[in-house]
Amino acid sequence: MAFAPPAPGATTQSPVAGGIALPTAAGLGPRPRVDLEEELHFKFWNPLHYYRALNQHRLRMNLPNPGQFELLSMELKDTLLTNFMFDGGRADLAKILSPNFQVMHTFQLGLPGQMSSYEFAGVYANEQALMHGKMDTEMNFQGRLNYALTKKLQLKSQAQLMTSSDAQSMFQAEGEYSGSDYTANLKAINPSPVDGTGIYLANYLQSVTPKLSLGAELLYQSPMPSLQETSISFAMRYRPSEDRAWVAQTQGVNMVTASYWRKISEKCEAAAELQMINVPSQGRREATCSVGVKYSFAASTFRAMADSMGKVSMLLEEKIAPGFSFLISGELDHLKGENKFGVGLNLES
Repeated sequence: MAFAPPAPGATTQSPVAGGIALPTAAGLGPRPRVDLEEELHFKFWNPLHYYRALNQHRLRMNLPNPGQFELLSMELKDTLLTNFMFDGGRADLAKILSPNFQVMHTFQLGLPGQMSSYEFAGVYANEQALMHGKMDTEMNFQGRLNYALTKKLQLKSQAQLMTSSDAQSMFQAEGEYSGSDYTANLKAINPSPVDGTGIYLANYLQSVTPKLSLGAELLYQSPMPSLQETSISFAMRYRPSEDRAWVAQTQGVNMVTASYWRKISEKCEAAAELQMINVPSQGRREATCSVGVKYSFAASTFRAMADSMGKVSMLLEEKIAPGFSFLISGELDHLKGENKFGVGLNLES
């Protein structure tokens, strides 16, 4: 039996095998291609394309979190004596009441012309919150509260009430978000929604490579409704290995700080810091260099520091017994001819 060809314009149907239509050659023909030039043009002008490409690149590199912007020089601060020096007599007594709560008593013997003081402090901390407060004999109060909403988002607040001077009283609120390879922070110091005064800061720190981090901080302050000031600072941290770190940071356009920290051995650490200040309006142009060393032994810790202004200082902490330490500090300023000496006790039970 002969079959006649289909009439022009008539639709062809594929043979049916078992009730299922088979595809024809016409259905397997070439499909219309997307215009490559049009697609590239769309990607070039689409900002989301660059954002997705950057995120994919970051995920491939598996960069670490760089930490907080304020703690860029944490190794330097632990080695130098800037945050450890004291003079006169001092005794710190700490009592651990529970794994999450402890109280502290601080006695400060007054130097000639100064009054002695006593300070009481309490600290409560768990995995989600941290509360710390202290008050001295002049009824000056300082408090801090940190609360973690999630593993990455934290809310922090600080307050200081000074009875001697209202100008020294302050309140600070901040929020911090820690991503996989970056940290963002917002701060407001003495904010006033009524007249818009206060100090506002925003900083961002990003890991560029596993060893290099870059960051910036924007400062906006308005001490009076008719006066506003804005400045921006930049920071860089380079840590090629676990035993050394380089940090460079600017504060506005008037100050530049560079530091280097090195762990020489398991017991010895050294650090150096260079700070340059240039304020043409005040005729101020100076630079200061500080060098310090820290020795950690089984039962003692020794720190020493010297700077280019002729100041030499040291601090010795001797652990006499578990929970009991004896401290001696001294500072000699050759240019001013001033000396400072301190003796302290630390007791923890």
